[in-house]
Amino acid sequence: MNALTNLLFNLPMVEIKMYNPVHIIVCLFFPIMAIATYFIFKNKSEKAKLIFIWIVMGIAFVATWLTFITDVITKESTRLNFFSSLPLHMCSINVILYPLFFGLRKKMPKLIGSTAFAYMYFMGSIGAVLAMVVTAPGDCQGDGINFLTYNVFTYWLKHGLIFIIPLLFVSLGFYRPTLPDILKATVFLLGLLIVMECVNLLFSELNKLTGGTKIANFFYTRTGAGTAVLEICWNWIGIELIYLLPLAVVAVPLFAIYYSPFFIADLINKRKNKKVKNQ
Repeated sequence: MNALTNLLFNLPMVEIKMYNPVHIIVCLFFPIMAIATYFIFKNKSEKAKLIFIWIVMGIAFVATWLTFITDVITKESTRLNFFSSLPLHMCSINVILYPLFFGLRKKMPKLIGSTAFAYMYFMGSIGAVLAMVVTAPGDCQGDGINFLTYNVFTYWLKHGLIFIIPLLFVSLGFYRPTLPDILKATVFLLGLLIVMECVNLLFSELNKLTGGTKIANFFYTRTGAGTAVLEICWNWIGIELIYLLPLAVVAVPLFAIYYSPFFIADLINKRKNKKVKNQ
């Protein structure tokens, strides 16, 4: 696909590699977009906000699944290993979960709804920003990688939107994280890992039945080999799914850092209210 786009459009070389100007600009663009969205839409109607959010979620969904469909059409290895190639990894699965949870937000019980939003904000958003800043794959950044080729551009577009969509939920007034949401997000993450382990076992068998040779390893529950951070835990514990449990512990302080702006804002508001009462 990259060769085809270069041939059709004669794309110029815009190299993206770790922390070069292009990488930095791309990583900064999306949080700036989230901030700008707040000021653009803060006085707009809820309908306008909803239309904007659904358009953004739609772009992320199309970018993710169009890449997969293109790979199925053009790559025999993807067709052969269909069930293990589906876009159901830690970030890609969120293009399904985000619109699902957001669309059902008024129909879900309060506890389930707040847990779903907690997962999207803490795990979904943090996971995507880490993928952009720390662990982007070698075929999406590095020497000679052209940002303007289709697969590379859609990787950054998809992860950037997955990162900011939960921020848009916050900035447009649909969600505000609370301290208990840190625990809710952690519990949801553990439950999702168990579900994905079952999916991996099922899809691995389906892959074998259809002639595939690869195991399904969505959310890396079966092995962390080949991934920069997860490989450390995999080499230490070496038991599928179980080796991820230490990361759930690490997730809690990360979630706390992500919550800290709201914690600070609440402290400031409490002090202001206290001063007003004392006057």
